[in-house]
Amino acid sequence: MTDAANTDSGILAAADGGRVSVAHREEDRISEVVPVQLCGHIEASMDLSGAVVVNDFLVLGADEGHRVQVLKWRGEEACWGPVHSFPLAKLDQETDIEALTYGDGYLYVIGSHSHRRRRLKPELSVRRNRERLLQIQKQPSRSRLFRLAFDSKSGAIGDADSVDLNKRIRKDPLLKPFFGLPGKENGIDIEGMGFAGGKLYIGFRGPVLRDNYVPVMVLDYARTKAYNLLFVRLDGQGIRDLVALDDGFLILSGPVNDAPGPFHLWWWDGRDQVPGKDATIEPALLLGAVTTRGGAKAEGLALLGEDDGTADILVVYETSTATQAVSMRVDLRR
Repeated sequence: MTDAANTDSGILAAADGGRVSVAHREEDRISEVVPVQLCGHIEASMDLSGAVVVNDFLVLGADEGHRVQVLKWRGEEACWGPVHSFPLAKLDQETDIEALTYGDGYLYVIGSHSHRRRRLKPELSVRRNRERLLQIQKQPSRSRLFRLAFDSKSGAIGDADSVDLNKRIRKDPLLKPFFGLPGKENGIDIEGMGFAGGKLYIGFRGPVLRDNYVPVMVLDYARTKAYNLLFVRLDGQGIRDLVALDDGFLILSGPVNDAPGPFHLWWWDGRDQVPGKDATIEPALLLGAVTTRGGAKAEGLALLGEDDGTADILVVYETSTATQAVSMRVDLRR
């Protein structure tokens, strides 16, 4: 850890020229924050949004791209370097890759399933921009959950098949009022995914419901109709990503809208947090902040290893300057 100093803002990491600036509070459970080097050409490298580590391979996705990118650890260079990539859509289509996970020999990749309002452009007239405010777009290429066979020894990827979860979302009595609303305006916006017990745990950035309940959709890829909704509370934030642990899940959270932060890590036991006299609920445990001084947005989370009450993780960021990924150690002891 370098450049440590006391602050009230939690842990702050900013990669710049191979160095990481970190500040922490004593109660934070995050330590050993160091930059992760990605060498070679990485597609949409400043818009990374999803990551998963499988043995010696790091698989990345970007929300402005349409390819899954497989990297391998290069020990002599101390970096992750590209091996190959696999397209999930045509060249002119944005898949809006938001999260990746791996389980039982398959790589899973999910898009946001969101709608979006058109951006305003300062170079246009007020009248034109007001017209754009009324335009909400739906792109079918953003609404897919992909499954690809993945060889964890060679890094080879098989052909992709996919399903669209919008049919389930539109019919769900709780989620359907949010379908069609722009994703950054508390509409449907999927951004996290983990794999545990043979099932996918799909985390929503939005909607965040009254009393701060965030939906997590649990399903078997082959039987999406038989899904279940769980809820977790993250102090008003939505899920940016999640990974399964030996005991529960690690969640990366952030604002529902386009606010620059903050971004936090949580431990969640994986159980529904809807209260009742017949339920015993363990609140999600706030582990610390992963907000950067430079304004980069924490988007993707990958598990590097877990041992003796700690987890080593990798966080990828969306930036406006340079590719940014950091590793850190998280104390999970309760």
